[in-house]
Amino acid sequence: MDIFINGEKVDIGIKSGKLVTVLERIESRIMKHGEVIVELRLDGENVDGRELPLNKKVKVLELKTRSHREILIESLYLLEIYTEKFHKSFEELEENPEDITKIFELVSFVEWALGIVLSIKEATKIDMIYSDFDEYVLEFKKYAQEMIEAFKKEDYTEVVEILDGAIFDLVEDLRVNCKDYLKEIIKEEGRKNLLN
Repeated sequence: MDIFINGEKVDIGIKSGKLVTVLERIESRIMKHGEVIVELRLDGENVDGRELPLNKKVKVLELKTRSHREILIESLYLLEIYTEKFHKSFEELEENPEDITKIFELVSFVEWALGIVLSIKEATKIDMIYSDFDEYVLEFKKYAQEMIEAFKKEDYTEVVEILDGAIFDLVEDLRVNCKDYLKEIIKEEGRKNLLN
């Protein structure tokens, strides 16, 4: 099996074997470099990682990877656009509070935004620049978890109350500060690259 990671042919020490074994070895190698698989192709065809054809004999395995920081930077660029959609969906929900589809969209957005907040905390030194960032992370996490629990219990009234009472403002704070966070992360990345 020929294996390509980000266009480069690599040798992982396995010439043949089960696809799962090969992917586990590759994933272990990639994780050591702080990266994740973002695209998987088997014999030229894109494959969803959750639906691997485990019994197929693969000749060429191609992967594209990205670092957590690259994904974080891209997410911060997208945050402005998705925050506008969040605001619009929230306004539409106020007009029709029983719209489960809108509630699901809002919950999904909040989970995504929480992922960004937690990634900023884990992968950067933003908390050393902004003294209140740790408190912000804890507050966002607390309300997001409460909202997700209410959603799981199908208590949509509670979901809307948490969105309106706390999360809406937390998302707005994230939107307002995301450009500053992005600048700092890019500066950090530049310093990191200089050291390497």
